[in-house]
Amino acid sequence: MSLYGWWNWSRKDKNRYLVKIARFSKEDTWLTILLFTFTIFITYSVYKFNLNEIAIPNYIDIFTSGLFFVAMWLMANKKLESWIFWIIADIVTVPLYAYRGLGILSLQYIIFTILAIQGYIEWKKSLDK
Repeated sequence: MSLYGWWNWSRKDKNRYLVKIARFSKEDTWLTILLFTFTIFITYSVYKFNLNEIAIPNYIDIFTSGLFFVAMWLMANKKLESWIFWIIADIVTVPLYAYRGLGILSLQYIIFTILAIQGYIEWKKSLDK
């Protein structure tokens, strides 16, 4: 997804970038639901294949994987709402990592949340112009 995003953001026509910051459209809804569901299915399958029992923290991780993948897809297409997915997933991830005893990663996701809020504000300002 990162390679797709880099390629998509880099595309130009007559020295103008083709992909501009935009809002989430009705057409994006079904693809977003499909990507979220597909990611959850794949992540659940990986957990199921590798573990005898899936615990609650694993289900939270499966859920956030879906959110993060959707956020990446929307970000690759410069949708303002991508930041909302990043923020929600980051907020859910902070206590998950803290519970798992990964304090530094928890702190990292607090920082990611702050950066995502700033990104949302900047993109919204740019879009409102």
